[in-house]
Amino acid sequence: MALEYFGSEKISNTLNNSKMNIRKYFLLALLLVASCNLLIAKEVKLPLEMKSGHLNSVWQLSDSIETKVFLETGFPKIVISESFAKMNLLGKVHTQEASENAYIALWGNNNKVKVLYHINDSLIINGKKEKIDALVADFSTIKSWNDYHVIYPLRDLTGAIEINISNKYMIVDKCLANQTSDFIKFKAKSDEDTKGLYITTTLQLYDTLKTKEKLKGNFLLDLGAGNAMFLNRNLKKVEKFVSKSERMLLKDTTKYKPNAKTKLAIIKPKTIQFGSVALEDNYIVAMKMFKSAKSNRYVGMLGNKFFSNFIVIFDFKNNVVYMKPNTHKVRIIK
Repeated sequence: MALEYFGSEKISNTLNNSKMNIRKYFLLALLLVASCNLLIAKEVKLPLEMKSGHLNSVWQLSDSIETKVFLETGFPKIVISESFAKMNLLGKVHTQEASENAYIALWGNNNKVKVLYHINDSLIINGKKEKIDALVADFSTIKSWNDYHVIYPLRDLTGAIEINISNKYMIVDKCLANQTSDFIKFKAKSDEDTKGLYITTTLQLYDTLKTKEKLKGNFLLDLGAGNAMFLNRNLKKVEKFVSKSERMLLKDTTKYKPNAKTKLAIIKPKTIQFGSVALEDNYIVAMKMFKSAKSNRYVGMLGNKFFSNFIVIFDFKNNVVYMKPNTHKVRIIK
């Protein structure tokens, strides 16, 4: 009997402990759901457009100023148009005159943009107070910037960012707790100079006969770049790769003429394979870029024609990029 009593008490205690554990797990689950809901509540959905191969959005500055924003992932600073700054910011934020030799140099462009002011302050951007470290420059000297008020590197925003070019939206402060398994995960590395991310992998090009050429190296993820990919012909191994891929070059075209200065070449392979992703019907631009120690780290860049085939989530905090194919042009290589 004593044995039965001890056993009954043990079973009873076990059941009670189990109930307590279930309650704890249930409460923990509620807390996790609540915390994720709080994160979801903070998500901000914004319009997204592609113009001339570049991504842009319309944001609200200081809750009332409509601001045309050029989106970047491979750019080290926020850059604000001089005319926009004079109209809306100067006198309202802390500014400092830039040094005489301060300028911005763009890859693939020999023009140097003079920096006029430096802003280090906080602004309300899309309803959220953000610390900004920005440059003020004359946008009129760069044709692709003329229609914008601000060039904004996305890494300056807190939280993960979802970019959906096909459906024309972006989500700021994206909650990653409900991430689906059909997203491909790329572990990236951080480039502190450009505030961007890059992936080290192998690029493979296939012609119609399935003959391939390979190029391994660092690829910068660059929302400021049009086309699918840019290759950096300043590097010897890239130049060798381009010459070996000559059978895939687009020839006899009036739209793209070889440029002696930039040494421009347009490659259109049957298939582009980037890591585990195979992509059909996309161009690659190979050219000499602005030569510097920074640009020479990269064999190339991934541009918007590449990203337009995916829903892309940039998790800058953890240096991870998630991509979910949303077009028939993409195949996943197992």
